[in-house]
Amino acid sequence: MSRSIVADEPVDLPAMEHAVFAERRKRRSRVRSQVWAIRIALAVVVVGGWYFASRRGLVDPLFVSSPDAVAKGLVSQLGEPAFWADVSATFSGALAGLVAGGLLGIVTGVVFSRSEVLERAASPFLTLANSLPRPALAPIFILWFGLGFAPKALVAGSVVYFVLLTSTLTALRGIDHDVLQLARSLSLSPVQRFLKIELPSALPSIVGALRLGAVYAVLGAVLSEMVGAYYGLGQRLVQLTGNFKVAESFAVLLFMGVMSMVLDYAIKGLEHLVASRSR
Repeated sequence: MSRSIVADEPVDLPAMEHAVFAERRKRRSRVRSQVWAIRIALAVVVVGGWYFASRRGLVDPLFVSSPDAVAKGLVSQLGEPAFWADVSATFSGALAGLVAGGLLGIVTGVVFSRSEVLERAASPFLTLANSLPRPALAPIFILWFGLGFAPKALVAGSVVYFVLLTSTLTALRGIDHDVLQLARSLSLSPVQRFLKIELPSALPSIVGALRLGAVYAVLGAVLSEMVGAYYGLGQRLVQLTGNFKVAESFAVLLFMGVMSMVLDYAIKGLEHLVASRSR
């Protein structure tokens, strides 16, 4: 009996890869469009509902204001040089607290992951320090360092530090034991093991904690300024609310949210840059 042998047709791998990448691009574009559609819809619902409630008298404009009044209040303040001086004071304090507190928290988390004895010995003191209310720390820092830059940076850094410490330590302690055993069997040095295995594994958690810390840094800086400061958005907010300027107060709150978003997107950009360099 004769058997016919049919040769397999050649597979066009470049064409297949191009089709796969094209499909991925279409999917990303579709997801991006859906995300923006939902964002716009939510913004329209919130702002439209707020505007309708203020116009129909469902809420008291004296205490809640209205979207158009908030927009006017924001535009009027953007033209004031003093407003940008307040923005610079708050942003610099928040950024300093984020950088200093983040670096110190990451380093402490790495050290504690290496020494369980040291971590257990320091744990009660760290828990006690973290339980201290930040509004109570702000007046003490102001008493020590005055009404300038240092108190707001310290309050912001004290919040960010514990967020990064907890996330870094948890991420490093959560690495698969078998992976670490494999690294030891390959005779990797502690530095190589940290740079090639531990840090890449913990990086997503650290970046996520940094993004959360960016929000807390702005809150910490503003809180310190509300207690006492020469300049800053927190001090401006206290003055505006004290004079019952509700629209301008909401405008300052809106700008604070924008500041947090800027820091968040900057950290996301740094994450993408590090990921692309490591490939």
